[in-house]
Order: sequence, then C-alpha cells, then structure tokens
Amino acid sequence: MLDVAIGLSFIYLLMALVCTSVNELLAGLLNKRGKFLDLGITRMLGGDAALKDQLYNHPLIRGITIDDRRKHPAYIAPQNFATALMDVITGPGKSRSDLNALSAGIEGLKSKDLKETLQALLAGEPETSQSVQSIFEQWFNNGMDRVSGWYKRHTQMYVLGLSIIVTLFMNADTLQIGRKLWTNPALRAQFVAEASVRASMERPQELLPLVEYPNPDEPTESRPLRTPQSGLSANEERLLSEVMGWPGEPKSSWFGYLAQLLGWMITAAAVSLGAPFWFDTLNRIMNIRNAGRSPVEARGKTAAAATEVK
Repeated sequence: MLDVAIGLSFIYLLMALVCTSVNELLAGLLNKRGKFLDLGITRMLGGDAALKDQLYNHPLIRGITIDDRRKHPAYIAPQNFATALMDVITGPGKSRSDLNALSAGIEGLKSKDLKETLQALLAGEPETSQSVQSIFEQWFNNGMDRVSGWYKRHTQMYVLGLSIIVTLFMNADTLQIGRKLWTNPALRAQFVAEASVRASMERPQELLPLVEYPNPDEPTESRPLRTPQSGLSANEERLLSEVMGWPGEPKSSWFGYLAQLLGWMITAAAVSLGAPFWFDTLNRIMNIRNAGRSPVEARGKTAAAATEVK
C-alpha cells in the first residue's frame, strides 16, 4: 500500500511540474509578472500617472524596460526603485541627497494618498539620504509582498484549469493507474526507485511569487524568482507512458466510463494542489516506508508468534 501511495504521489508531483512549466510559459508570453508589478507600482504611487511615467523614464528603470512600452519590466530592484523615486521627487537639477528638496517635492505631490504615505514613512525625520533610501526600499518590498499575494490569487484560478487540461491530454486516470501499480510489482518497484531519486532533489518552488528574499538577515535584498527546474528525466517520462496515455482501454459499459471520469476528476484535483505539496507528501511517505516496523510493533509481533508456537 505504501508503494502504491508513493507511486501515485510521484505521478502527481511530475504532472504538477508539467503544469508549472506550462504556467511559467504562459506567464512569460503574456507578461503577467510585468503587468502585476505595474499594477502594484500604480497603487503605491496613488494612481499618479504622470509620476509613474517619470519613474519609468528614469535611466535606472528605462534601462530594464522592454522597448515595447505596452510591456513592463517583470522585476525592479528595490534600490533602483528607491533611487529613481527620490530623483523624480526632488526634481531636475537637485540632488536626491538634499532632504529639504525631497520634503518640498513630497509636499507638492498631486496624489494626496501618496503624499500622506511618504510623510508618514519619513515622520521620524531621517538624518541622511541613505536612511531615506532604506525606508523607501522597505516600503517597496512591502508593496511587492502585496503584489505577490494578488499574483498568487490570480494564478490559482488557472492552476485547476491547467491540471484538467494536462490530465485529459495524458489520460491520467487515478483509478486505472492505481490498479496497474497494485497488480504489477515490477512496475511498482520502478516507480518507488525513481521516486526516491526525485525526492532527493531540491524542493520545487511555488508557481506564484514575483520575487524571493534569499538572505533572511537582509529583508530588503530581493531578487527575481528563478525559473523552476521542472523538466522530467527520460526515465520519468518512460514511467508515465507506462501507466497513462491514449488510446486507453475500451470500456465495456457506462460504468467503466463513469469510473474513468471519476479517475480524471481525482487526478485533476490532486495535481492542482501543486508540486511543493506532493514533493513534501512523497518525502513523508518515503520516510515512513524507510523507517520500517517500530520497535514496539516488532516486539508485539514476536510475542504473538511465540504464543502461537506454545
């Protein structure tokens, strides 16, 4: 039973990785990350379109912006955002280190919400431009955390749809797969062996955040989320082809088609939970399997056998 559970968890993990690849491909083609970043910056700037245009035209930002202005950068470093915003607010011909010019620029902002936000952030009267920049960087990172939440909720709507498409495309019927694993010890052993290899790899990343914070001691040091390494090995592809694919076995009755539909539904629902979930589940089941029988259970079995002999 544990081997079958390992095999199913392994299959769900591989299919979820396929969904990850498709999702990342679509996000790149549609520039989803750039659009959500632009939405977040628009909200942070209080909807001031003129100020946002000035920010995007700053050399630090313009240098990473795609030529087609309908597209926006998918990532802006916090220090670049803070530096560019301070330059824009202080105005042309003035140094961003001039705190008086910065205060005057904030006072002259068109957006009341933005003006009140920045005044609240600088209420402690920072003494240097470096401290002001650090405050702006932290504010930007907090805003990007909210954007990541929006992006995550938005993407979750597509995850189930992708899992359904992948399930039907691969004819991944959980009931049929489970039956094959249960009745074929050799195939089951191959899945367990390959699952142990995958379980030893790095944990898959979530599909969704815009950025990550690799240094826990430096909360303002963010970087773009790396592209998930979700490619399947040749052995993994071969094993998947052993238990799924078209054409499937012909059904002899309507009950068979109903069972297949149920199997598809189970697979799609399971895959939609995501690769990180199934990676963790696979490792837990592998640990249980590798732990063997507990000492208490072993002693109970030995005592029972001795009683039967007597």
